[in-house]
Amino acid sequence: MADKEAIIFVVVIMFIFALFSIIIIMKVGEQKEISQNITEYFSNIKLNSYKVKFLGWLIESDEASLSSFRNNLNVITWISPTSSYITKGGVFVGKVSSYTEEIARTSNVSIIPLVANEGFSKDIAHEFLTNQEIRDKVITNLTSFVVNGKYGGINIDFEGVDPSDREALTEFMNLLSTKLHEQSKVVSIDVPAKTYDAREGWSGAYDYKALGSCCDYVVLMVYDYHWSGSSPGPISPLDWLRNVLNYATSTIPKEKIVVGIPFYGYDWSGGRGSGITFSEAINLAISTNSKVYFDEDSGEYYFKTQGHEVWFQGAKSTELRLNVIVNEYNITNVAAWRLGAEDPRTWEVIQKRE
Repeated sequence: MADKEAIIFVVVIMFIFALFSIIIIMKVGEQKEISQNITEYFSNIKLNSYKVKFLGWLIESDEASLSSFRNNLNVITWISPTSSYITKGGVFVGKVSSYTEEIARTSNVSIIPLVANEGFSKDIAHEFLTNQEIRDKVITNLTSFVVNGKYGGINIDFEGVDPSDREALTEFMNLLSTKLHEQSKVVSIDVPAKTYDAREGWSGAYDYKALGSCCDYVVLMVYDYHWSGSSPGPISPLDWLRNVLNYATSTIPKEKIVVGIPFYGYDWSGGRGSGITFSEAINLAISTNSKVYFDEDSGEYYFKTQGHEVWFQGAKSTELRLNVIVNEYNITNVAAWRLGAEDPRTWEVIQKRE
């Protein structure tokens, strides 16, 4: 009897070991090494395309961003210059260059300027959200900015808002939406990605359901899963994207959802990450003779070299995300941070939905 139990025990242990080995092998198999020339690989990869309404955030001081805008006017629905902000005392600084305005208007691209709280300061946001006099002044100035500039609307990017100001943020957006809707303008707000109604932390101030009720669009920032201050890893893994969309579609009308995806990557070195573009990542990999891998679970590329760990996006990354967004969730509004950071072949994936 003891011998039989021993045999069973050995068999069970061997089975568990074999199963564990299979799982490890499968997991390793998901990390595909790019064994061919990197430039050749990215030039020859096969891509599918998707019809979407696309919002591109534009850094007007960056030539690569401007160049991306100029070269892809045929697929951009909304352009969102990012130079406008609110500072202490509710002082509003609104900036859109005449150059951007001319290009957009001659190409039938709607201008939706982004407006942020300066430095994503929670104190600045708290002041203009909770002081009624300052709040009303800000709303009046934002409305005048959009109307006088003949812009299509506004993209509110208030980040770092304290969760205690959740109701004040909702009220601000209600009031701003009322004013701008009277002028037939579009109101959108950028919100941190979350998978449940978190009321604490970075995403606690954003009431998806309430904001979806008063705004025309809610832009989900589905990136920075790993970020500059975290350990290295994928920036917008596909499973997380699905979890975010599961929650968002349960609280916000689907036609109002804009899914924000990353065009950028991070280079982690010395315990901190810094933003990196596709071209910078490729150049670094080539110059250091690094092996680049594709992580199929997250849909992102990565490599490690000389104290650096880099995760970045290619056109395939965008294709896989759009497959989830469009085919699995039937959402056709997409945004990307930011123009100029992308793999040039990304534009083979994006087609304009009229």
